[in-house]
Amino acid sequence: MVFENPNLQVPRNCGRRLMPAVLDEVAESDPQRVFVSVPRSSNLADGYKDIPYGTFAKAVNKCAWYLREQLGKDSMPKTILYMGPLDVRYLIIILAAAKAGHMAFFSSLRNSLEAHLSLLDKSGCDTVLVPSRAPAILSQIFAARPMEQIATPEVDFFFEGLDQVQPIPFTLTWEEAKTKPFCVLHTSGSTGIPKPVFVTYGTFASNDAHQLIPSLGGKPTLINYLSGQRLFLALPVFHAACLTFTLVFNIFGGVTCVLPPPEPLTADLANQAFLHGNLDGALMAPSLIVDCYNHNTYCVNMVQRLKFLSYVGGALPEEVGNVLTTRIKLMTMMGSCETALHPLELNPDPADWQYLTISPFLGHSFRKDRDGLSDLIFTRDPRFELFQGVFRTFPDKDEFAMGDLFEQHPHRPESWVFRARTDDIIAFTTAEKLNPITMETVISTNAKVKSAVVGGQGQFQASVLIEPYTYPQSKEEEDQFIRDIWPSILQANRDCPAHGRIMRGFVMLTKPEKPMPRAGKDTVQRHQVLKLYAEEFRELYERMRPHVKKDGVALEVGEEKEPVEVNGGGDDLDRRVEEALQRVLPGAVERAVQDVLARLLAGLTGQLPAVGPQSVPERPSVHVNGKVNGVAETTNGVEEAVQTGPPELKKVIYDQLGENIDIRDIKDDSDLFQFGLDSLVVIDLTNALNTYIIKWRPGKELLEPKVVYDNPTVERILNLVEGAGEV
Repeated sequence: MVFENPNLQVPRNCGRRLMPAVLDEVAESDPQRVFVSVPRSSNLADGYKDIPYGTFAKAVNKCAWYLREQLGKDSMPKTILYMGPLDVRYLIIILAAAKAGHMAFFSSLRNSLEAHLSLLDKSGCDTVLVPSRAPAILSQIFAARPMEQIATPEVDFFFEGLDQVQPIPFTLTWEEAKTKPFCVLHTSGSTGIPKPVFVTYGTFASNDAHQLIPSLGGKPTLINYLSGQRLFLALPVFHAACLTFTLVFNIFGGVTCVLPPPEPLTADLANQAFLHGNLDGALMAPSLIVDCYNHNTYCVNMVQRLKFLSYVGGALPEEVGNVLTTRIKLMTMMGSCETALHPLELNPDPADWQYLTISPFLGHSFRKDRDGLSDLIFTRDPRFELFQGVFRTFPDKDEFAMGDLFEQHPHRPESWVFRARTDDIIAFTTAEKLNPITMETVISTNAKVKSAVVGGQGQFQASVLIEPYTYPQSKEEEDQFIRDIWPSILQANRDCPAHGRIMRGFVMLTKPEKPMPRAGKDTVQRHQVLKLYAEEFRELYERMRPHVKKDGVALEVGEEKEPVEVNGGGDDLDRRVEEALQRVLPGAVERAVQDVLARLLAGLTGQLPAVGPQSVPERPSVHVNGKVNGVAETTNGVEEAVQTGPPELKKVIYDQLGENIDIRDIKDDSDLFQFGLDSLVVIDLTNALNTYIIKWRPGKELLEPKVVYDNPTVERILNLVEGAGEV
């Protein structure tokens, strides 16, 4: 694996450099080097336009002159809010503000009015740049708070007449700037109102220092691996992670960033970038990766067009990651506004895709917290001063706790996997505790679920709030929706402690007029959701209270006679367990026994069907079209085992064909072209077959459409897929 770009040697003063100054240096020494690649239009099929350093640096100078003209050449330093279309102006403005002696402030377009006003007050911001297509929230801000308003020109303005633009030198030295704020960002707001973070020049420079680690005897980190590669950033450009790559890893490390158009980041848009962006890799939110994974065409293009895929901002479901890592280099990333990106080593084993291996040059430790989890702690250490950007953000602190809980790798003690925020843990009235993150991740993987938040703080058991992609329009549709997603909830129940399982009566849906609040990187703000739906959760538990025994144990809804306890003991439960074991032990493997016990403990009643031997699936449980393979479903109150393992390939083929042509008279040996198979159907079928291979046949080569033309029968396609060569 190549970690270094020979054209980008570690420079002098690495870790002590300032971005505006380095921008000008590169523009002078290598003006044609690509700074950023932007879409030519909202239709990515029109291609991308590379903006070289020489051009971009002049655009920054033009914007800096514009700010001086509007604010006054000798005005005191100001904090300047910008909120607008998610285009390259964000990158121009943040650097231009610094060169003009001011400081840019970016507030997420998703923030509430309350959050915006709080951030403006705490950051001391009274000036705003207003684009022609201003977000609606700005008018609400102006109605609530007086602001100095400055019109922001369109993008083209900053790239016109550049030959006449005079440079504005950046004269601050390292010692003057290392603890001086460069810009204002804010925390995600996952635990309440977001807080402003004054990100210093030194904070971002700590990521520049990552390039020094190999020369100091450490292992290469992400900045070494990504140097010289084209990275698609499917994140809002105002977000700290996006700025880390578009500015820091770009200017300091030579990463070329490819931006999306200023539109909502959908799986369709990401797929267009895969096709037309000339990409090496992508950085995406986990939810967007799942959306691409659940679409045949997008999934195939993602693994065929990219060399690596990275994610940030949340957990990627294991069911998805375990499949993708067999086809593509999959990497998790982590950092924060306060700390910048952590120096992450690349894991040698693809199976460890979700583990973080943080370079010891960060000077960190993992402090034991609870339930076998540990908190990530930074402690000031003069030996690692260049790498500890957090103490440039907070120069008065000697210790900083991330508030993230990790679990150690069972065999590689230097590697850790994120499990939860310290403030995410749910405490029930039974004194039991639950980490809801894994459950939420599993449920959200269902193709019909946009997001899920598990509740139950201070209650007797867990509940879940579901945000659908498509809202049911009637009670019947809502009941069907819950039936469709129930296998995913059962999967989450199987993977969590018995006291945290979700009963069917404890599921509710969001309201269309009250979508879940989200942070800039599209992650759900859990605590804001719980606050927004506090009344609905209260009503849910009041409604369910009659179904709870005096000892606080929940019962399954509708069980009036001899109710079965959940999360508790009792003679009735013991008898049922004994009877079930007598039925299933003969010929049953351990997994089947666990399934029966899980169903009993989940409070489900009725005559349990005999359970035969089951095998562990070849691949993890994977959500396909809203279903979960290998998970029990419920019919008439009784769970029935769904066949474990991959779906039948013949059914996959016929289902895909049936979406486009009449299959009623097709036989396995029929020539499909005689029944309407055409080029478009061939492409859809090829994508469906390749998705099957990706998810269920690791190591098999993917197919080209030509092989379907050469083998136009179901029978020959079956033989073809099962006989595909090894990669």
